[in-house]
Amino acid sequence: MHKVKNTIHREESGQMTGLKTLVMAGGRMEVDFALSFLTGRSYDKIIAVDGGLASLCEMGVMPTDIVGDFDTVDQELLARYERNPNVRIRRFQPEKDDTDSEIAVNMAIVYGSAQIDILGGTGGRLDHTIGNIRLLGLIYSASKGASKAFLYDRCNRLRLVDKECVIRREEAYGKYISLFPYTQIAEGITLEGFQYPLKEHTMELYKTPTLGISNELAGEEGRILCRNGVLLMVESRDSR
Repeated sequence: MHKVKNTIHREESGQMTGLKTLVMAGGRMEVDFALSFLTGRSYDKIIAVDGGLASLCEMGVMPTDIVGDFDTVDQELLARYERNPNVRIRRFQPEKDDTDSEIAVNMAIVYGSAQIDILGGTGGRLDHTIGNIRLLGLIYSASKGASKAFLYDRCNRLRLVDKECVIRREEAYGKYISLFPYTQIAEGITLEGFQYPLKEHTMELYKTPTLGISNELAGEEGRILCRNGVLLMVESRDSR
């Protein structure tokens, strides 16, 4: 059983508190990968999103919160958690403007999370995958870039980059590092220490959609600068 620290800092305040939060979405989940990912990590909050509850249960991970319209979760499984006073459950109507994953991310933001990791946000339906990638922007906007947000699956780690980012080979998620403009225009992009460097370059959402795909580190460290705008960085490795 993975342990979750019980400390709650300024709950419901929405202010940055240093909390680390895991959002377990209901997308395709490879349990062996998830177990490996969680080894050595601890979270203050673990939010199960509808069908993501089954993945947590299979791994023996106790959520602190469960949210959703519960159209994909086994009702008998949900009932087991409803009897646990230490688990907060929030049920929503299926007819709503926000996806269950967005509700969970907003909850993590309200908790004041300094870091939000999202698992189970890719695979299966492409519309939900795209929506979950867009949630990185919601976290960025709500925290004015102060919160770290990551979307993980077995082969990829996604995050937003502005101003400056240093990536070290020993910490990289995979061999390939791709950059896309997340805002309509990203200006003053400089890449140092990469196989394909750039100097004060501009990426535009519609005019340079694939320019930054499949770059690699040339040495042990790479530096990304973005003077204006936001980039989506995708670190990828081949399936294994």
